[in-house]
Amino acid sequence: MSTPEELFWDDFADTYAEIQEESQLPIAKDLVAYLREINLLPLDTFIDFAAGSGKYVAAFYPFVQRYVALDFSQEMLRIIRQRVPDPQEKIIRTKKDQQSFLADPTVYPCIFMAMNPALVDEESLLRFCQKTTCLLILRVVEESEDLFQPFEIPAEANDALELNNTYKRWLDQAGIPWKSQQFAYVVTEVIDQPTFRAYFADDYAPSTLDTICQQVFEQKQHRISTTKIVFELLIVQNECAADHKSI
Repeated sequence: MSTPEELFWDDFADTYAEIQEESQLPIAKDLVAYLREINLLPLDTFIDFAAGSGKYVAAFYPFVQRYVALDFSQEMLRIIRQRVPDPQEKIIRTKKDQQSFLADPTVYPCIFMAMNPALVDEESLLRFCQKTTCLLILRVVEESEDLFQPFEIPAEANDALELNNTYKRWLDQAGIPWKSQQFAYVVTEVIDQPTFRAYFADDYAPSTLDTICQQVFEQKQHRISTTKIVFELLIVQNECAADHKSI
């Protein structure tokens, strides 16, 4: 029987895939270029844990012999099968949740995860470290926007932005060395006043929104929205893991 989390992601899978496809950021390409530069690619077996709709498959595909896409959502795996080309039949799609994956004693050459929402406890992080000689964790660590964000009600704190710092603290406490690399992007978009008004229509009284629009747009009909997004790759290399059962 599917869990509520599985059902949620199964229902959300198509929408999530569309959001991923619309992204303007070349993070997948830049990530692979960096990993090649530091000689972590190519690889024989590459585990993409919590692979989602397969955003990173195409970028890594030429540099691995076997690409194992793991996710607990069957619908996400279906999207990978339908939308991601696999001319060399390298991709293995496997339905597995985090708990069962970590319980398996198999050790892999490399485990990669991007924005894994389930990695929120120290025990799981340390178990991931035991399961691979190279653990790669990619997360967004900074995201700011200068047009809409100052007027959001309430200003929402995004705790997920701090997860990489939490991982580093846990690794330090366990005496496990790590290194990191950041990838920063700036995206701009032209926003007209009607779009801005519509966005905040339910948040502010009309008179207050008039004042805000006058402040933001002055006499102009358009403004530029600038968004800064910073990804951080956390790299944990553990040669001791190779002493255990490996694949």
